[in-house]
Amino acid sequence: MSEPVSIPNSPAIEEPADRLFPPRWQRTLLNLATCLILMTIGWCNLPDEVPRSVIAGLEQNCSPQVAHRIRWGEWVWKWGAHLAGFDNKWQMYGLQSRFNWHYQIIATYGEGDQQVDRLLPLPRQSERTYWQRAIVDFKEAKFHLNIYNDPLARETYAHYLAHQFPEFNGQRLKRIRYDLKYQYILPPLVAVKQQQLLEDWVQTDTVSNFDLSAVVSKVLGPEPKPLLPADWNQAVSVRN
Repeated sequence: MSEPVSIPNSPAIEEPADRLFPPRWQRTLLNLATCLILMTIGWCNLPDEVPRSVIAGLEQNCSPQVAHRIRWGEWVWKWGAHLAGFDNKWQMYGLQSRFNWHYQIIATYGEGDQQVDRLLPLPRQSERTYWQRAIVDFKEAKFHLNIYNDPLARETYAHYLAHQFPEFNGQRLKRIRYDLKYQYILPPLVAVKQQQLLEDWVQTDTVSNFDLSAVVSKVLGPEPKPLLPADWNQAVSVRN
């Protein structure tokens, strides 16, 4: 049998683990950061009574200076969680909504017999291309959910729309109306029997109606007053 051939001055063979895993100090920092993030998310998702009772219990057993530092530290922690996006409330196994809904935002232009209602050309209520629906409009449902129970947010958005659509066919914007259109979700047994999820009847409720004449006047300037007969005669005589 031939003897094994030895290769002189051969370099040491690296173990796969030495190449794949970062150094120990990096792994330690990563584990600490992961634990801190999970603790932050868990603290922000506790019922409001739990952090309040914990802070109150600590304050009862501490001096006023220490209690102030505890409150300040808890505020800084939550402020950092808000900046990092870790303070969102998680809801698992939540109850299904009883109805399916969406907003229709309608603008009213003109006055009297010339008054016109216009469905504003906004996402979710106008014709959109596939790319607009898939890429541009993906946050619209979340935005409508945010203003669902917030009248001040709806009014603020109405002011923004007044700047975007102050005029239509020569007539000035007067009001913006939010119509809530909804259909009740059928009970499971009824839905299976009828092979449909929603009721056929679509209900509509007006939840907000904002007067925006003052906002439009700031955008387009004061509305010109109609000439009276005396003013018209004077203008004709001046022209002649």
